[in-house]
This record gives sequence, C-alpha cells and structure tokens, in this order.
Amino acid sequence: MLPHEVGRDLTTTTPPEDVRRSGGTRHPAVLVLGTAEWNAQIATNQHYVVREFARAHPTYFVESLGLRRIRPDARDMRRIATRLRNSLRRDNSLRRGGRAGYRPVPEGASVISPLVVPYHRRPTRLVNRLLLERAVTRWRRDPEPRVLWTFTPVTYGLERHADLTVYHCVDLLSAFPGIDAVAVAAGERTLADRARLAIATSDLVADHLRTVKFPEVRTLSNVADIDVFAAARQPAARRRPAALFAGNLSPHKLDVALLRALTRGLRGRGELLLAGPLAAGGGGFDRELAELERLGATYLGVLTVDQLAEVAGTCTVGLIPYALNDYTLGVSPLKCYEYLSAGLRVVSTPLPDVLRAAAGSDAVDVRDSVPGFVARVVEMIGPSSDAELASRGRQAEGFGWRSRGEVLRGILADGLDQHPSSGAGRFRG
Repeated sequence: MLPHEVGRDLTTTTPPEDVRRSGGTRHPAVLVLGTAEWNAQIATNQHYVVREFARAHPTYFVESLGLRRIRPDARDMRRIATRLRNSLRRDNSLRRGGRAGYRPVPEGASVISPLVVPYHRRPTRLVNRLLLERAVTRWRRDPEPRVLWTFTPVTYGLERHADLTVYHCVDLLSAFPGIDAVAVAAGERTLADRARLAIATSDLVADHLRTVKFPEVRTLSNVADIDVFAAARQPAARRRPAALFAGNLSPHKLDVALLRALTRGLRGRGELLLAGPLAAGGGGFDRELAELERLGATYLGVLTVDQLAEVAGTCTVGLIPYALNDYTLGVSPLKCYEYLSAGLRVVSTPLPDVLRAAAGSDAVDVRDSVPGFVARVVEMIGPSSDAELASRGRQAEGFGWRSRGEVLRGILADGLDQHPSSGAGRFRG
C-alpha cells in the first residue's frame, strides 16, 4: 500500500489515444477492479497498474466497492456524497485522459465510479451485480479480448465476461480492521475456481492464496516510484540527522510504543519526521500523533510523492516501524525501496519481506526489540559518504514501476496467448 502520492501525475508518457489501432495489433481491454478511490490520498499498486496497462491497452479503473464497514463520521459521509456525484455523471469517459479531481487520469484509461450498496452479503448481491455490470457495459461489450485484473475478490461474477482473470492480492484483506472478512473469504474461494493466475506481493500472501487453492500463484513484491526519489537524492553535505517515516499513520500498522521510545531517544541527536494521512474513525491516530509531537516528533502532513522525495533526499534514516500482527506480516513495504533510492539507511521491525531485503543489502537493518531499534537508529542517524548514498540507490534498482510495468504487460499477453478463451468460454452466462 503505500506511499503518499497526492497530486502525483500518473499520466502515461507514451499515450496513443487509441492504442489498439497501432500496427494492426490486437490490444485487449483491461478492467481493473480497485479497493480505493482514484483520488485516494495515497497512490498504491492499483493506480500504478492502471498507468502501466494504459500505456498499451484501453484500461478501465473501477473505484472501490466498499469492503470496509461504513462509519457514521464526516469523512465517510463525504466519500459517499462524492461517489453519488461521480456515479450519476452521464459518461465516465469524461474523465478519460483528464483530471479526476487532483490525480490525473492517464491517456487510454477511464475511471468508473459504480453505484453499489457497500454491503456484500446475500440480500444485496443481485442488486449489486446488476449495478456493477451496468457500470462496466463498455468493457463488457468490447469486441477485443477482455481482461479482468482485480485487486478485490468481490467481483460479482465479472470474470464470466473476461477472457483472462488475474487476482492481484496486495494484502491479507480479511485481517484488516473493519473489512468484511466473510465477503472477502467467499470471493477468494470463488475466484480460486475462475482466475487463471493470482499474484501475491509477499510470501505470506502467496501461502494464503495457495491454501485457498488458486491454480497458479506468482509472487511479485511491491515496487516503488524509485526514479522520483533517485532524482531528488541530495549529496551528503546537504543531509541533516533525521529519521523519516512516510505512509499511513494507523495504530493498527504502527508500533506506537516504539515511536514514543524513538522520539525520546533522538532528543539532542536528530529529528523524527512523520508524513502521511491519519487513520480515520475509532481507530484514528490523532491522539497518538499529538503525543508524539509533544515528545518532539514533527508531522509534515500528507505530501505529494515529489514533496516526499525532496524531504527524503535530505534525511539519513528511513523507518519501517510496523507492529507485528496478522495484517502487517503479509505486507511488502515499497517504502523500503523509496528510502534506498533516496540514499537512506533503513531500519525496520522484523517483517518477513523486509528480512528478505535485508539479506541482500548492507543498508537495511532489522531489529526485533524496541531498545535495539532505537539504538540502531541513533547509531545510523549520522552522516554518510556520497559513495554510500549512491550504493544504496543502486540497491533499489530493479524495484521500480518502469520494469514492473513490462512484467505485468508480459503476464497479460502470455495469459491470453496460452488461454485465448479461458474466462469467456467457460464462465460467460
């Protein structure tokens, strides 16, 4: 999930308006089912996947169907109002290749805001299926091969209209507070019978998908917009002793006791900087943040990715201070590669995917205790040489969206070549 891209221009740099007519090549229509709004405060995998597919294929992004329980607070009421307004527009294609709010829509892509009931059990299933199918009519009627690339297991049977279905599982969704775990589990069991491939972002997620009995599971760890961070990397002489955490500020994800101890440990030695959106509702982070600020931490707010890269380029340590629970153990933190691209040392709690990264990097440290974590950050907060900064940047190479986009487009092409009628022939009703 991750980080911090309000206002980041995701517009493709190679944007033929009608890519399918180029050279007589057939270009499938790709429907991406998301778990977030297009204008979510943080751009995640799904936003970048849309950008990468839109480079070569007509691509439709369907905004979140609402797997999390609605809270009676101002934030969720605003989200509902926005969804109603967007859903009632006559033509979603008005946002094709334009600006949907503050996040540009890539050329070749369209954003769809489906009007569905955010409750995914038996009483609403028929209504939601009909509403969703209507919202994606253009994709369903496309004469070219159709691909369903879904980040949510709740698909309401759209795979029966697809020639290829891929489940891209970024997190253990059912372990996140407020998510309808019953709907997620039921959806994954259905998709296991219908999807050609499941993509996992961590070994723990892959193990889960195999347990659900997906026929093929491929692990692709999260990657980052490393070019942006590398471009903003500052030389050693312009660095200050500062440790940075950038991401969602949530008590379910972050080890708050560790952050308290770290704030105290850095007094007189360096700064603790926090950037990212605050969790909302009953599980919010407002009280925790106020306490950390009283102890000396600095909250930078929600930054664009360019702003974040500028900040990271002047710091010395990047933090992954996650609590260890069923959800975070399946997380693949792309911020590890953002930090490395910026030239930062990285200190993390023992998440499985970070342990794997640490095994191949002298710049990534994992500590399994609060005192050990604090001591390591304090030790590493000092300056590095320019050669060390460049070495860390090189360690992040290969973990960027430029190369990952090529991989994903290759998976799509191979899937259609090997199974030209896999979904539509078997599941279309």
